[in-house]
Amino acid sequence: MTETWGGTELPSVSKRTDLMRMPALVPRYTADEIRRFPDDRLRYEVIRGELFVTPAPGTRHQRAVLELAVTLRDYVDRHGLVVLQDRAQQLTDQRLMGPPSLAIEVISYSSKRTDRLQKRELYLHEGVEEYWVLDPGQRRVERWQPGASEAEIVTGSLRWAPRAEVVPLHLDLAELFRKVCR
Repeated sequence: MTETWGGTELPSVSKRTDLMRMPALVPRYTADEIRRFPDDRLRYEVIRGELFVTPAPGTRHQRAVLELAVTLRDYVDRHGLVVLQDRAQQLTDQRLMGPPSLAIEVISYSSKRTDRLQKRELYLHEGVEEYWVLDPGQRRVERWQPGASEAEIVTGSLRWAPRAEVVPLHLDLAELFRKVCR
């Protein structure tokens, strides 16, 4: 008996045991390939060849990115620190070729699993010295460092010391989230 739904013939459900299922081939992507995708207001990211597509970030997410960028820019301007000396040879006109010393992700509902799992594993495996997952919804930062089995959860003041001879960055998370979550 053939079943239809909405005028379309559906495949019959067979209980035969001689049928062999074939795994679906999942295409692998490169960063260069997704840079050529059309601008359709979605965010495309490639992690170890796997394509992740999420909606464009919301205003809270964008305010968090802006506040972090301003804070880090001011810190860099005060201390003349852009690329740590051990990574200077990795900087090209196009991008930093290799891991940064610090990676920060601002999570949103649609990206939290990817940011906390796939990106964390990739960044730490590739040599990022510190990875922050900023969560505006919970008003906290999950700080990851290589070899850690769990994140350090920071809700007060976040301290980052990229080099011993440079004054550390102190980020007041209460103030940051006050600006971001208005």
